[in-house]
Amino acid sequence: MVVLPDGTKQWLPNCKSENTPYIGQEFASLENGVDFYGAYAAIARYDIRHGTKRWNRAGAVHIKYILCSREGYKPKKMSSSNKGTTTSPKKRRRLSTRVGCNARIGFTRHKSGSYTIHALELWHTHYLCSDIGRPFLKINRKLDIGHKIFVANCARANIGSTKSWRLYKEMVGSFSDIGATSTDFCNFRRDLLAYIAGADAQMVVEDIYKNKEMEPDFYFDFDLNEDMELCKLFWADTISRKNYACFGDVMSFDATYSTNRYKLVFVPFTGVDNHKQSITFGAGLIAREDVESYEWLLKNFKTAMGYTPRCVITDQDPALKVAIPNIMPETRHRFCMWHIMEKVGDKVGNALAKNMEFRKALNNAVWDETLSVTAFELKWEEVMQGYNLVQHRWFDQMYKARASWIPAYFQDIFMGGLLKTTSRSESENSYFGKFTNHHNSLVEFIMQYNRATGEQRYHQKQLNAEGESSFPETKTPLAIERQATAMYTKNIFYDFQEEIWEGSFTCKITCKINDDGGYKYTVHETGGNIFEVTHEESTKRTECNCNKFNRV
Repeated sequence: MVVLPDGTKQWLPNCKSENTPYIGQEFASLENGVDFYGAYAAIARYDIRHGTKRWNRAGAVHIKYILCSREGYKPKKMSSSNKGTTTSPKKRRRLSTRVGCNARIGFTRHKSGSYTIHALELWHTHYLCSDIGRPFLKINRKLDIGHKIFVANCARANIGSTKSWRLYKEMVGSFSDIGATSTDFCNFRRDLLAYIAGADAQMVVEDIYKNKEMEPDFYFDFDLNEDMELCKLFWADTISRKNYACFGDVMSFDATYSTNRYKLVFVPFTGVDNHKQSITFGAGLIAREDVESYEWLLKNFKTAMGYTPRCVITDQDPALKVAIPNIMPETRHRFCMWHIMEKVGDKVGNALAKNMEFRKALNNAVWDETLSVTAFELKWEEVMQGYNLVQHRWFDQMYKARASWIPAYFQDIFMGGLLKTTSRSESENSYFGKFTNHHNSLVEFIMQYNRATGEQRYHQKQLNAEGESSFPETKTPLAIERQATAMYTKNIFYDFQEEIWEGSFTCKITCKINDDGGYKYTVHETGGNIFEVTHEESTKRTECNCNKFNRV
């Protein structure tokens, strides 16, 4: 540091001569000169910024200045006339780093294309950065390709920028070794999202086209609205279509929200595999939940899969009541029982809603899977008359629609573990909700969807591997239970084993009749229920009139 006669203090960086620029120093290109001065500034411990640039007639940079970042002074703004009033907007306080420093370097272009330093000032009118502040200089904070890939990979794992920065610190050892601040990580992600926002839907469509090229059985379709904006999208990859071919007898789907910033409604098509785990057959995004959008979605689903499921479970969405029969006339449409029964308390009034006897009687009529159609109708009538609900409008509507939600009317349909509610779809929506949020762009949403389905499929493979290397223990000496250990997956077997175990103590054969090469058994269950079991010797086929084994 030196003090001039006028009292001004100046500082000169202490650097080796080979790292210090000088007048007349020549560089092969302007980039080489700028890089050399940037390396000098990093050693000297101060930041730089670009200054004046001039071009020649040929369009090449003729003169270029690089300045100390503290050059000049912050311009003063005119005070607002409404300053201090209650309506004046609150502004963020900003600090100034400008102190009028004159340190700079100037490059001039020669006819040969090289550049020479023609102007140079090495003295600064401010303190140079200390060792503590050195890592925070912008010139020492640069996100290299390693940083950027790490932030992008963390985004795939749904890890935010700040957490990514902290995780990177654990990898390199200390914050000073990161080479960037948390703000730099956040700014990179912000700039990346800003780049995506300009062509979000286009990037998604292009990515899907690439998937189609690499995966011929990948199916997708999309539609645009009158403003040429993406309003409908459906896709199903090869594995999803194979899963549907194996487990597509029954399906559930339910719209979910808050998965992307454009408020497109996410509609995953859900089934159940042989481990009783939810699997995804395909998915769609629609801008509106109307009949036209759902019909478009179901048409594409039908085209992709080649056939429709035997049964579809949804809520009582008015649009679905129209769309499903129109597009899938051969499919049974079942309403979610849970959604219907959840409304009972609001429909009957406060007094009856708290009546436990009423609740018990209604549940016994609605939820009992062993009731026949006739038995259900008799029990329903008893409840309606017993609690003076015969003329109740809502219960009358539900009774007229009984064939669409009461178990007695679905005894001939295999339900594949979905039973009678959309709980599978709601569980699936909750599962996807762990990966997505309402701030996601479409690119991020599709990326998180692929991650979620990838994890889902990995878990399915893990269960398959466990089934190959282990088997459950039996509880009885019955041959049918031993056979089941080889036939069923672990989760299915435990359900089957529970029925065998309970049946061993609660059921007994009271009659056996030889009937045309087969047998008919009359089985009495504890509690008074009587079932008829038929066995055909030629086909080795055994059935019970309760149909539970066939449909569950």
